[in-house]
Amino acid sequence: MPEEKKASFIQYNAEGKQLEAFLGPLEASILQTIWNSKKHPITVREVFEAQKKKKTNAYTTIMNTMDRLYTKGILDRKIENSKNGAYLYYVYWPKLEEKNFKETAIHQILGSLLNNFGDLVTTCLIEKNVLNDQELEALKERVEKNLKEKQKKK
Repeated sequence: MPEEKKASFIQYNAEGKQLEAFLGPLEASILQTIWNSKKHPITVREVFEAQKKKKTNAYTTIMNTMDRLYTKGILDRKIENSKNGAYLYYVYWPKLEEKNFKETAIHQILGSLLNNFGDLVTTCLIEKNVLNDQELEALKERVEKNLKEKQKKK
């Protein structure tokens, strides 16, 4: 039985916006097209046609990029027969919905940062995001709640 591929976001581009912080521009565009599609699974041809409205990329470029997203564990796929059985083709669907993808990516990046830099990351997050006493108090309450939940699990 083949091993299940886990989505892996091994790159982070601090200059990238939204999905482009985790993926290349074409990968992000294709993934967004797939999420926005009402049809799942979706073919390379259907993604190619939707992408043509935004950018001019060769069919093979779209196909190779979707294969790369599959290899990264972001898309899943299966082989289907054409209606007349003359050829085979892949159909793709996202392994994670958009919100879950973003959460997973952020958890992986933050986990890596915390493993490598520990308290410095926590300090930076607090300094960057806590703007006033009310937000600091809300953060304190969340930390206390998490500590209580962890103590209950012990």
